[in-house]
Amino acid sequence: MQITNETISGKKVIFDSIIDEIKGGLSVPVADLDYLTHTAYVDKRYLPAGTPVYVDLSTRTATVCKSTVALAGSTEQAIRVPKNHHFFAGELLNDGVTSSEISSVTTTASGYDVLATSEALIYAEGTKYAEGSVSGTSTALHLSPNGLTKDEVYLADGNADVAVVTIGSVREVALTYPIPSLYATSLRGTKSLITLV
Repeated sequence: MQITNETISGKKVIFDSIIDEIKGGLSVPVADLDYLTHTAYVDKRYLPAGTPVYVDLSTRTATVCKSTVALAGSTEQAIRVPKNHHFFAGELLNDGVTSSEISSVTTTASGYDVLATSEALIYAEGTKYAEGSVSGTSTALHLSPNGLTKDEVYLADGNADVAVVTIGSVREVALTYPIPSLYATSLRGTKSLITLV
């Protein structure tokens, strides 16, 4: 008698339930994403499931609502963030209270990038950031998400279609990109009903 043991790795579960979704035919605009970066430290060619997006049905697009989180070692004008972010210099980083222009992005460290900002921001480890639209004290967002991508999407071809969940519950700890409080409020708005669990 021969006894064998086979282990099959499980799939990372993002959604606890999906009640409503837009089943595809939505294009992801990649022009403002760092979608070609592929190094030993990060692969941004893939957009993970559960990424917050703004769906515009009139243009059939699902635009990524950028977010990231502060890592240990940050300062008020030099925020350390995971390397998988899509922020560029010139965009506004919002800490939930204030938006500040990103003056530069330093990518030389192996475990993190540094977003240098023109104004002081909250920088405690775990602080979640969104993309703002007005510099200074403001909670105005560049885009307010109304859905989350259902599946991982390959972006490097420059033409990606995606399905978007608009009603359901998502495991927040399983998400690649954090959901800042301003995004969480928007996801529970009139165009979507996403519950973070």
